[in-house]
Amino acid sequence: MGRRRTHNHHLPPRVYQNRGWLFYVAQDGSWHKLGREWDRAAKDQWVELTTGHAPEGTVSELLDSYIRHAENMVRQGKRASRTLEGNMAEVNMLKLVFGRSVYTSITSKHVATYLRQRVDKKRNPAPIRANREISLLSSAYSWAMGEDRYNITTNPCYGVRRNTEKPRTRYVETEELRRFVKDYAPRWLRCYVLLKRMTAMRQGDMLKITDASLTDRGIAFTTGKTGRRVIVRWSWGLRSVVNVAQALRPALPENVKPLSPRPLFLSRFGTAITSHGFKTAWQRSMQAYAQDGYVRFWEHDIRAKTASDMEDLKRAQSLLGHESSTTTKRHYRRAPIKVRPLR
Repeated sequence: MGRRRTHNHHLPPRVYQNRGWLFYVAQDGSWHKLGREWDRAAKDQWVELTTGHAPEGTVSELLDSYIRHAENMVRQGKRASRTLEGNMAEVNMLKLVFGRSVYTSITSKHVATYLRQRVDKKRNPAPIRANREISLLSSAYSWAMGEDRYNITTNPCYGVRRNTEKPRTRYVETEELRRFVKDYAPRWLRCYVLLKRMTAMRQGDMLKITDASLTDRGIAFTTGKTGRRVIVRWSWGLRSVVNVAQALRPALPENVKPLSPRPLFLSRFGTAITSHGFKTAWQRSMQAYAQDGYVRFWEHDIRAKTASDMEDLKRAQSLLGHESSTTTKRHYRRAPIKVRPLR
């Protein structure tokens, strides 16, 4: 039985005062600072620590509900799991600032201040990441406006100017890509890079390719971002890369039932490669590449290289699945412009 209090009888169980601060002592012995006063903020944090649920009416509770909604969307195949992983990191940052505030008390002024402070070089700047976080907060408010249990009629993120974003300009030269594929990437990743180089498919769509996607007409798939049906027609090179990728799939033990339809890219355990698993493998290969003095590039830069190397803008737009050529030109056409001199 725990020791009986001798003072601070107004405090709840496992909350103690030490050197002017209030702490909650968890069952595992860890100490969590609540603040100097037993006010609303301290009580809300105590509720969250003891129950595992955010207090009702707070931004934390709103964000948790929205994430549960997003998880349901992933299960229904209406949202990519990779998007949800990014949302979880964004939620954690938003909770640090807005978490214990009542969601009806957040105004556009608060949102603008949040964006401005993330630009400040003295405060660990991340202006682009802040834009993504506010976009998530805006989505949560928009979703809550359609839910009866939330008394929300306005979205504080509407009309707030986001931080300026400059399009990425990194262009991967052919020799760079060839060196990475030849000397640093494992064999299955070589096939992945070559296939992405030819088709410019998004990572999520690439990892979802199965034997059922390989039709007589080409690689058929539905884009996870726009839901459009696409068929990449066969060429000799495309068929060769797919054949090699199929041959590289590991043999399964007799007691393990293979997936049906079988994914094109498999882990050594016979399971489909997840976005997290792919990220780990990519970073491992890219780290070895960078340690030898070469300049890093992103997996997404391969998609931009394909768009850049195609002379016809309309053809590049069609291959990337963009509704507007402006998006293709602004974000994916990165190769230097070739011009003729006067003489």
